[in-house]
Amino acid sequence: MKRTLFFWLEKLKIAPGERKAITGLLVLLILLGGLNLALSPSVPFEDGNYLELEQQFAERTAMLKAEEEKLMEQYFPSSEKQIAKAHIDTVTEDSTSNKEVDDSEKEVGGTGQNTGIERINVNTANIEALKALPGIGPAYAKRIIKYRNESGNFKSFEELKNIKGIAQKRLDKLMPFIKLKDSE
Repeated sequence: MKRTLFFWLEKLKIAPGERKAITGLLVLLILLGGLNLALSPSVPFEDGNYLELEQQFAERTAMLKAEEEKLMEQYFPSSEKQIAKAHIDTVTEDSTSNKEVDDSEKEVGGTGQNTGIERINVNTANIEALKALPGIGPAYAKRIIKYRNESGNFKSFEELKNIKGIAQKRLDKLMPFIKLKDSE
């Protein structure tokens, strides 16, 4: 056997110094492998040591997933919820058909339409009453009162167009809601 090994190594054309180095490295590898098997524990990790960490990981993962779903719902709402909102917001029948009209409700001058509200006298109304008009905010209400104080009471609806920002279109929207005299 020794002779067969020798001739086999001769066929490889390995020098005697190289043979000694390779043999030494192989012996060292076998010794360190055996030492590693003898000294290392058979089970490197026990489940009990990491149970708490696994629970914390699971809790944090669930929390992050819930936050992600909340954000996704905020930016990409599901179509089912949109349909539900549409059904709630949509009126299926005419809501004005069943209401009775009070005697205090006034008709718009000559149009025959009924607004269902008491008209506001622009010659006596305060800022709060004027702000209740459609398209009239605090700035327009102040302008109306300022004009009324400087020029006196409005004699016609057309005179409202003298106020900055009130043109024919805005005046047409206001007409059903305003009046010039209390007896009107």
